[in-house]
Amino acid sequence: MPDSRLPPILPVVLYNGNPRWRAPVELGDLIGLPDPSPMWRWQPKLRYHLIDEGAFSPGDLVGRGGLPALLFRLENSSPPDELVGLADAVLAWFSSHPGFQAARAVFVELLGAAMAPLGPGVQVPEELLEVRNMLATRLEQWEQRVLLKGEAALLLRQLERRFGVVPGWARDRVLAADTVTIEEWGLRVLDAASLEDVIG
Repeated sequence: MPDSRLPPILPVVLYNGNPRWRAPVELGDLIGLPDPSPMWRWQPKLRYHLIDEGAFSPGDLVGRGGLPALLFRLENSSPPDELVGLADAVLAWFSSHPGFQAARAVFVELLGAAMAPLGPGVQVPEELLEVRNMLATRLEQWEQRVLLKGEAALLLRQLERRFGVVPGWARDRVLAADTVTIEEWGLRVLDAASLEDVIG
């Protein structure tokens, strides 16, 4: 600067932990000195700007639409069924803001990490569009697995209610069956005289 003074600074703390931030934002409030201590005159005076990601509601973040809001949504574990829409929003942002290759690479990694519950050990592509398409495919497969698991659990409850404790071999067969087979067995429960009549 012309008068040789230091430029202004803006200390920022970006916090994405859990639970919510409770510490003071004044540095002096964090220093362990008794009030009458003569050391206070040499302690730095600093206030920082706190950005607590978890303090934003999901609706607030969706309404903002900027890159920080997209980052916060990704870092706060969006539900799997919202990931494809979130990936579309990320793609739209980078399409309208060229020249952010470094940030784009970060979001590819974040979306890849968010994909883990849909398919552990998946090799994540390097292109954002490919990641989005893989997310859509994995989400469909994940939803099918969740649905199948729910159908199997329902059939097991029906079998137990009708025939008593379901033995291990029968439980294994139900859990390994596909949707068509489970639906067929579910219809047999109504009229079968024994567990074997249902699943053979």
